[in-house]
Amino acid sequence: MRHGLILWREDELSTADVKARQARLQAAIAAAGLDGVLIYTNHVRSAGVTWVSGFTPYWSDGLVLVLREGMPIFLTALSKRVGEWVKSVAPTFEVAHSPFPGKLAGERLAKVGAKRLGVVELDRMPGGVVDEIVSVLPLELSDATELFTGVRSQLDRAELNLVRMTDDIAREAFRAGDVTSKFAGDFTGPVERAVRLAGAEECYMAVAPDLSKDRRFIRSGKAELGRTFAVRLSIAYNGVWVRRIETFSAVSEIGARLSSVSAALDRASPAQPADGSISAFYLPDGAKLIDWHLEAPHGTRPLKIVADAETRLAVPVPYGILTTAFVLDDETIVASRPVGVGEKVLREAAE
Repeated sequence: MRHGLILWREDELSTADVKARQARLQAAIAAAGLDGVLIYTNHVRSAGVTWVSGFTPYWSDGLVLVLREGMPIFLTALSKRVGEWVKSVAPTFEVAHSPFPGKLAGERLAKVGAKRLGVVELDRMPGGVVDEIVSVLPLELSDATELFTGVRSQLDRAELNLVRMTDDIAREAFRAGDVTSKFAGDFTGPVERAVRLAGAEECYMAVAPDLSKDRRFIRSGKAELGRTFAVRLSIAYNGVWVRRIETFSAVSEIGARLSSVSAALDRASPAQPADGSISAFYLPDGAKLIDWHLEAPHGTRPLKIVADAETRLAVPVPYGILTTAFVLDDETIVASRPVGVGEKVLREAAE
């Protein structure tokens, strides 16, 4: 369960912002000749529902049904008491209760005479839900992932602002870490505390404890930290996920150099396009690139690797998280930053 505060923040993501997203999706539904689109959610696959509603349901699985017209419907097996709370923090959809959400979806589709339903990630939709729907209304099901991805990839100023805000939380939280810590947990504990106090809904941390030996990240507070180590901080704030990786050292000369590299990345990264391209602009002079990959929201997943050194970006993304690993002055450095969130992109999103 998420530990942070779930709250409707109209000043950060307005009802109008979310309704504009819904209208774009409904226009795409009509253009595709569908009667509606169904999006599944659970603890780890909540991103699709979050984007279309501004709310992150995190207790159990559920469905959101988006018809051609009207407010989307959140179909859940949760109690009506919980449903009343959901309504208080999510004014952008109707909440409907049933022990069998799929059956309820079928009933709602029958009311509008639906014949064709698109399902985001149809191949990952629980079979029991599909059976419940077709038991009420035999209709044609098709995969709507491409349709949803196309709508989701459009620039959204509110979302981009939240990405920047969430990354600010991560950057400031790292200041709480003590680079002289002996064990990983001594460093990560204060950082996570800072993230929680800043209002983040979720926080996951992992450490590459000794970059001279291994760049792989582990989730262990007992790992002893080497001369240089990297920390991966993944946080969710107001439904937006950001990942940030920093490299640290207790050796003052190395630490100063790492701080300089981090600041340069902070200046350069936002303006870089989230198009799967890699440029020397991300690397300081003299650095040698080892590896890179780009993550982005995709379907129901908050972040997914969508491009790397061997795989080109297949479809546009709304923003990205670029991770690079490189060697500089004989030290391995790993870094992650949001890309595609610069001022120029924000102006384009506002137009």
